Amino acid sequence: MNKRAVVTGGAGFIGSHLVHKLLNSGWFVTILDNFSTSDIGNIPPHSRLKIEVMDITVDKLPTIEFDALFHLASPISVPESLENPMKYWAGICVASRRVMEWAYEMGATSMVAASTAAVYGDSTDVPLKEDAKLEPMSPYAKFKLEMEYLLRNYNKSEFKCNVLRFFNVFGEGQRSTGGYRSAVPIFLEQYQSSNPITITGDGTQTRDWIYVGDVVNAIIECYKADYKQIMGVYNVGSGIETQVIEVAEALNGEIIHITKRNEPHRSCADISLITNNLDWKPETNLLSWIKQIK
Repeated sequence: MNKRAVVTGGAGFIGSHLVHKLLNSGWFVTILDNFSTSDIGNIPPHSRLKIEVMDITVDKLPTIEFDALFHLASPISVPESLENPMKYWAGICVASRRVMEWAYEMGATSMVAASTAAVYGDSTDVPLKEDAKLEPMSPYAKFKLEMEYLLRNYNKSEFKCNVLRFFNVFGEGQRSTGGYRSAVPIFLEQYQSSNPITITGDGTQTRDWIYVGDVVNAIIECYKADYKQIMGVYNVGSGIETQVIEVAEALNGEIIHITKRNEPHRSCADISLITNNLDWKPETNLLSWIKQIK
């Protein structure tokens, strides 16, 4: 019998990759998405796919049966969260609570929710373990951490939630503009347009880039885990600390430096918890991927 999944934010960057993987594996999938930052073009029509256009912070959620719930929907721009924190509180905390309570009412027993490495802030305790000190630097990160506490405290004997802290996700279909943008698509767009690659500061700041296909596999493996034994928060990263300047230099283009912004200087995941507890490990290296597609 084919399984049924609900993916909130299923038309976004990570969500659309997850939906494709589920459909290719025979699942029936329902997407809940308001398309405020996502694109319907990410999701071609499919006989086993249903799309519900809705705002999960306020709209009545559908009465449906499902086997798995993947909660990825979230506003995602750090600068915008500084300008409009209430939007982010509603889009992260209110939405997550509504989805969690709705799932429980629908008879679901578990869910997988997306969080962010931004909850660690500018920690010097690198590589970062899940129990490292948490110092979020923006409303976006603070509300993601509040969401984690909410979901973990809601855990009942018959309903469990796993939270995945995504580090810097990259891959096909990622936009260089809009809320979910990062150095990789921006650098690629600049290189392909024959423009200089712009780096904030001297480029020695580090990030842990993780391929979107590896992220999708981690999400699915987390769903498949035995929730009686494996439950909690997991880092999802490559475990490789890479300087921003290394990424730019891999493109062999002209590089210019601009004023450094307020951001963490180092970031890298300790992924021993997820690799030891789940049947998962990252497979795609960022610098190798860039060389293949540039």
